[in-house]
Amino acid sequence: MRALAFIPSYNDVIHGHRLALQLEALPDVARVLIVDESDDPACLRYLRGVRGGKVDVVHRERSGKWRAWRTALEAAMPYDALLQVDSDVVIGDPAALLSALEWADVATAYQEILPPPGRAAFARRVAEIYADMHRGLKARGKFNMGGQAIALNRRAVAGILGASLFEEPVHADDHVVCLTAAALGLRCTSVDCGLGISLPMSLGEWMSYRSRHRGAIGWAEAYVASKTGLGEEVRRVSRSDYVHTLNAFIRVALGKPRPLDPLVLPFLAFSSLLPLEDRTLWRRLKGSKQSQRAGHPVGNPPRKCARSPHAWGFTLGSEFGRGRKGVGPPCNPFIAGL
Repeated sequence: MRALAFIPSYNDVIHGHRLALQLEALPDVARVLIVDESDDPACLRYLRGVRGGKVDVVHRERSGKWRAWRTALEAAMPYDALLQVDSDVVIGDPAALLSALEWADVATAYQEILPPPGRAAFARRVAEIYADMHRGLKARGKFNMGGQAIALNRRAVAGILGASLFEEPVHADDHVVCLTAAALGLRCTSVDCGLGISLPMSLGEWMSYRSRHRGAIGWAEAYVASKTGLGEEVRRVSRSDYVHTLNAFIRVALGKPRPLDPLVLPFLAFSSLLPLEDRTLWRRLKGSKQSQRAGHPVGNPPRKCARSPHAWGFTLGSEFGRGRKGVGPPCNPFIAGL
């Protein structure tokens, strides 16, 4: 396999470069492309020395991750696969995403929520709720549409380009990629590869975070439906993904109530009424940035996704069905028994 690794970066070029060196060392990665739109002077100075080996850099004025996605998809056409990893995450085993393409067209990573530093009780409790929710979804084999790390094979790249995505500003870009893949009937899976992400730390940052993301999933659903012409299938996939995620959140929030929950849950409900921000432009919240280090979450080493004798896969024009023997682990938004 010859894969193009793609790192979209906005004022995270130092950590992004370290991540590029990590991806460059993978045997299947033929080229690492950093698409950078930093406007921080320190990042711009550092960027001048980021060259050599398999690493290439495209720098341009701030626009948005959606535009970086378009650049990477077009650049990936001569390759067997495209691996996208955000510049502000830590990932222990990115090769697991490429390995998953042996049986899938699209592979995403299960997220591990990193605990916030210090004694920020509110942020810590919210992080605990999100972490438990993601662990529950992973245990049920749900396909994670959250993004941050996505691998696409040649078929998936061609399908997304064929749908003419990212020709205009796009909200929830990673979710758009995953939703499009599912609606097109591509084989989708998620793997545990030690992907660690941080959430906002302060109440003010959470307000901004919620304002930025509110309504993004609904927008993505309408956008993908208009681009693919598969409105009914897009709505079915999107609604099922939303219902299972919401159910997982409710199970966590009500299953083990903590003293702060009477404040946390009303806050999350209230924040749904906040004014919307422009979600097509780059934005970094201070609390959601990773420390400038490579590696994986401390105390949680990466685990490769074991092969399973059966898989659930998307099939165009039908409900999901059991796949070929030995094609991979079960992973789909549609989960029986919930």
